[in-house]
Amino acid sequence: MVADETLLTVDEVNQRLPLVRSIVGDIVSLHADISFRRQRLLSLRERHPAPKSNDSVYEQEVLQMESELADDEVRLGSYAQELLDIGGFLTDPAEGRVDFPGDLGGERVFFCWQSAEPEVLGWHSGACGESERILLDHELGSMTISEGK
Repeated sequence: MVADETLLTVDEVNQRLPLVRSIVGDIVSLHADISFRRQRLLSLRERHPAPKSNDSVYEQEVLQMESELADDEVRLGSYAQELLDIGGFLTDPAEGRVDFPGDLGGERVFFCWQSAEPEVLGWHSGACGESERILLDHELGSMTISEGK
């Protein structure tokens, strides 16, 4: 397990990517499914509000769907926890974006990987989405990118 304070190098993040890709693939797929089902249930509830009694077959089916959706949301959280355990933070389950805390030239940064990328290609200094993603200069290599303490 990687502690939250551990700062990774680009090479360390890239070494984790085979496992990260597998987890993120599951996350993106499950997130899309959950989003679709959540929207469908919302639409059903708007068109057919819940009856005062849970005795109807229709209401039992909807309650079962809601229960399954809640279970899958828990499963999605467990996937995000797996990423945390190996040093990554899920920042966008729809796009499959994961940040890894790192150090770049003495500055704390987040190396940002997206599911379609073959390796870590970018970084940002602030929260994902609030700061601009900057492409890594491949000429930097491991000499400028130091390991965390």
